[in-house]
Amino acid sequence: MKTPILSLFLFFATYANAGFWYKDLEFFAMENFSVEKKDGNFHIGFDYIIENPNWYAIVIKPSMLRLEVAGTDCGLVKIEEKIRLKRKTKASYPFVLKGDGSKFVKSAFSSIWSLMKGDGIDFTLKGKLKAGVAVFKMRWKMDYTYSMSFEEFLSLF
Repeated sequence: MKTPILSLFLFFATYANAGFWYKDLEFFAMENFSVEKKDGNFHIGFDYIIENPNWYAIVIKPSMLRLEVAGTDCGLVKIEEKIRLKRKTKASYPFVLKGDGSKFVKSAFSSIWSLMKGDGIDFTLKGKLKAGVAVFKMRWKMDYTYSMSFEEFLSLF
């Protein structure tokens, strides 16, 4: 009788101190942008530099994020494939976002004014990434803005 009570006590004591077991992911930069249009949807590819300070690998699962281009809402975009983040590393990981092509075109036209002023275009991703280790699932808040220069924007086409 003492063993189950002791094990439950240890489980809850450990779970209450969850900050000991995990640390938040850190998102640093986006690189190597590419945009493609397939079947009425747009596919934005980029490399995201992420630091995983945890002592275990984390798998980012398919998630939905909100994309804004130059302050104009492009709607929800989806990360379709799992991405495995290595433990205790800061590395570049390939992401592909899939979204509605009509909303992306509208935001691209509204961003022309920003380009003409020389301000560049801001790509903002917001939402919660679904991630996990084995059967444990977590959500990491993501709010990152990438400022793309005029030259980078032209290189997409």
